[in-house]
Amino acid sequence: MTHKFGLVLAGGGARGMAHAGVLRALNHLGYYPSAIAGYSMGAVVGAAYALNDNWYDDLVAMDVSGFPVVPKFDGPGIVSRLRNLYITGQELRDIYYGWGAGEDTVAWGRSVLAQLTGDRNLEEGRVPVHVAATDILTGHMVIKTRGNAVDAVYASSALAGILPPFDDGTHLLVDGGYVGMSPVDVLRQAGIDRVISVDPSQDRSSPNPRNGLDVLLRSVELTQDALSSLRHEKADLVLKPHFGRSVGMLEFQYKRDCIAAGINAVRAAQPFLVDILGHSKTTRSKAGTSGHERPDTPPARSIQASALRENPEVRSRILGVDRCGSDCVWR
Repeated sequence: MTHKFGLVLAGGGARGMAHAGVLRALNHLGYYPSAIAGYSMGAVVGAAYALNDNWYDDLVAMDVSGFPVVPKFDGPGIVSRLRNLYITGQELRDIYYGWGAGEDTVAWGRSVLAQLTGDRNLEEGRVPVHVAATDILTGHMVIKTRGNAVDAVYASSALAGILPPFDDGTHLLVDGGYVGMSPVDVLRQAGIDRVISVDPSQDRSSPNPRNGLDVLLRSVELTQDALSSLRHEKADLVLKPHFGRSVGMLEFQYKRDCIAAGINAVRAAQPFLVDILGHSKTTRSKAGTSGHERPDTPPARSIQASALRENPEVRSRILGVDRCGSDCVWR
């Protein structure tokens, strides 16, 4: 018997592409979430999964050309440096006199989300999706389960100072990663008793920031990392993909590596998935034909999120996965 479960997909920018690998690997093993709660990039992937039959291929092919440009002033030639100075001036103007990165960036982002979600409503998905955003006026988490998916996911992904907030008529919404309330609680309140959380944060030994935008994005990451224990500690299992390198929030050129990290995280956690969810038809078949017993592991329900972070032995068995190449597939 396979138990129903919910999946919490956290933010992380480009590293959130690991969620696509997690979902693909879980489905390959015969595990399908009964509900998804996500914020920021987790909301993007979760909504695409629920609303788009071609979700995986569309995520892999997602247009990332419209993200704010990170100026580089160390390039060759005066023309290149002047061009980057002009770009910097435009971005500063949009942030200081406007709400963020400008109308063109917003239009591009919404068009990408419309392609990923089919411009459908959240309630039309194959599984319920709970999209979390932050009301910048009150500091409260706002959960969207109905209505236009593009509006909800954009609001959940609106990184303050980069993308303009979304006004839904009642709330002024920005990225869902700014508050400490756990989406795990959201799924529990929806009647889901088994919850798996995916945390795509990375070690804090990142390269030195190169400019003010790097400092801003890294500050956001540090804030969200500090809240991660609150978000994940109530989950039955926390998957923390290992990326093998530093991946910045906007470095989507590494999206295939991030997807591979998600796949590998599920591979490493497979014994614990069986403990929590039971055997699916796929895992039961593999267990019956492999000729090998499953390795002796502690009960998954006894492994709290804090233990995953503090116990090196448990951490290595669940989260310490080898990095595979950009073309890694689940076999």
